[in-house]
Amino acid sequence: MHILFPNMRPITVKIILFVSSFALLGLVFTQTLWIREEIILGRKQFDHRADNALTDVVNELRDYSDNASRFHSRIMSFKPTGKSGNVMDVMDTALLRVLVKKYTDYHRLGNQYYYAIYKSANDSMVYQSACFPVNGVSSTPYKACLSSICKNAYYHLALYFPYKNKAVFFEQGVWLGLTFLFLTIITFGVAVIIITYLQQKKLTEMKNDFINNITHEFKTPVSTIALASEVLMNSDTKSQPERVKRYANIIHDENERMRQHVERVLEVAQQDFRKIKLNPAQLDVHKLLQNVIPGLCMEKSEQEVRVHSRLEASDPMVFADQMYVAGIITNITENAIKYSDGVPELEVVTADQQEGILISFIDKGIGMSRESQKHIFDKFYRVPTGYVHNVKGFGLGLYYAKTMIEAHGGSISVTSELNKGSRFDVYLPRNIQKFNN
Repeated sequence: MHILFPNMRPITVKIILFVSSFALLGLVFTQTLWIREEIILGRKQFDHRADNALTDVVNELRDYSDNASRFHSRIMSFKPTGKSGNVMDVMDTALLRVLVKKYTDYHRLGNQYYYAIYKSANDSMVYQSACFPVNGVSSTPYKACLSSICKNAYYHLALYFPYKNKAVFFEQGVWLGLTFLFLTIITFGVAVIIITYLQQKKLTEMKNDFINNITHEFKTPVSTIALASEVLMNSDTKSQPERVKRYANIIHDENERMRQHVERVLEVAQQDFRKIKLNPAQLDVHKLLQNVIPGLCMEKSEQEVRVHSRLEASDPMVFADQMYVAGIITNITENAIKYSDGVPELEVVTADQQEGILISFIDKGIGMSRESQKHIFDKFYRVPTGYVHNVKGFGLGLYYAKTMIEAHGGSISVTSELNKGSRFDVYLPRNIQKFNN
């Protein structure tokens, strides 16, 4: 059925896509939980290392106070423990800075930190490190008691890490990055498969619709020709010349109808394999509109089509291929007639545009949805007509019009509203020589 899933039934394809999507969602969910747990574990490990760093700092300070520091020969400024109640009387701040730096590096805590000494009784700060924020630090501090340093009052050393979450995240950066990368690749792959399947499904539906329409379009004239031929074969051609002529005309008309269908399909198909060759000449757009639209309205509609013209362009001359521009006008007008509920009504307006002319076709037909407007110029696409079941065609008219307009260096756009009608704006440049080189 589909190129993406050859030799598979549609229900099997749908089950595969559903299971794949469900598995992808499950994978994303489990990986999200795993990432969350990893971040939580990373925070706990960071907390543990920060507590160990503080413990090591306090122990080192105690070693100094006992005159047993391993760094005693290097730093001799530590003050012996006295009876004063102020910890700053016995604290060497230079030594404190060295020890905090030493153990934050040893426990891989990074360089973004602040520390301070607080009096435990009223939580008042008695000392703070250099560059300590004026308004304090919003993060929760890690604390260690300094009772082994100052025994006459209770103080604690606080260590702040304002970018703790960032540090934890970067510690897990490699694994998180790989996880996000592979999840993105898998998600992108499954999304491409689903989108491709939906596109192929749509193309298959359009292909089937095209085949059904072309079968119907050819079946009617073939049946008519067969019936007319049978009548002719069973008729006395000499005694009933008028009847013979009438049925011969029927055969001729139906044969011409089939020929036009074949030519249209072949012409659109050939556009994919060759560059469109234009034979441009000076063309009066107003005269062409006045010549093509009235005859087309009489031919394509059993009812009288109400056509209102406002040909307001001051210069209707363009350098274009008359045959193709007539085809553009024909296809858009025919589209407006086909998709009208009741008496067809069409307004044709022209206006001057920079270096060109704008032709607007405004109808009061059944209109179309926003989704249909996105695909209206696609090959073989036909707007779902709801309760209107007699709309014929191959879905090639507007595709043909867009292709020919672009070959002239112009553009086409559509605005529409359901049950209110549609407006097609066609822009044609006055000179297309540069587009036909």
